[in-house]
Amino acid sequence: MIALSFVRSAADINDVHAIMDQEGRRIPVIAKIEKPQAVENLAEIVAAFDGIMVARGDLGVELPLEQVPMVQKRAIALARAATKPVIVATQMLESMVSASRPTRAEASDVANAVLDGTDALMLSGETSVGVDPVHVVETMSRIISHIEAEALETLPKLADDAQGETAKAMCLAAVDVAKHVDAVSLVAFTETGSSARLVARHRSRTGLLAFTPNEHVRNQLSLVWGTETFLAPGVSHTDDMVAQLDKVLLDLGRFKMHDPIVVIAGVPPGVPGSTNGMRVHRLGHGANNA
Repeated sequence: MIALSFVRSAADINDVHAIMDQEGRRIPVIAKIEKPQAVENLAEIVAAFDGIMVARGDLGVELPLEQVPMVQKRAIALARAATKPVIVATQMLESMVSASRPTRAEASDVANAVLDGTDALMLSGETSVGVDPVHVVETMSRIISHIEAEALETLPKLADDAQGETAKAMCLAAVDVAKHVDAVSLVAFTETGSSARLVARHRSRTGLLAFTPNEHVRNQLSLVWGTETFLAPGVSHTDDMVAQLDKVLLDLGRFKMHDPIVVIAGVPPGVPGSTNGMRVHRLGHGANNA
């Protein structure tokens, strides 16, 4: 995964892809939103790229300061709706480059990015040249965790865009079912990461675990909100899928026999883009007792 600076339009992705094609491989590209032209073409950029980064430092130079907060909110909303990861970056806890505590305004800034629905927050100078980078990360983590614990339900709701789209409908239903059956986890079996992203964008309190046989997918999902990913061998039958699920989750030591799990997968397993099924599984019951 790479990030492209000073993106101005969706067409900028073509130059990057041309270079990648010369090397015989394409990897995801994150568009850095830091120019007025990028703000004007934001929807098209979100659609064309694999994710976006709201680079507030440069945005604050290129745009009037009072416009930056609403650009951030709009960018996050567009990325969530398009199931693309979004990062909010720069000057998050700037005072901690030299201080041991952030300002109250900085703490509120971090909190508001979480409440806007961002997937990730990125530190820069605070950890590259700061006096105590580990403490900075711990401080940001505490703020994020507290806000998510207290106010996850206040995040903006997504429009219902699942009409006629099986995977979106299945993932939306899985989030709802998990809430009603008090599931301890949502589990997505995914070849491309798409189903995990479709679940994650709803920002459910039920934790999301993703199983994939592809290392590059595991790495990409590390950027997606609330997703813990396991690299697991591919399976060709649902019985093997459930057996794999039982073993991995019980071996973790965080779950118990009979815990309810909501599983999202494609049938037959292992076919990219085939998410078409959802089931409630009791951990350890095996395929025939789910």
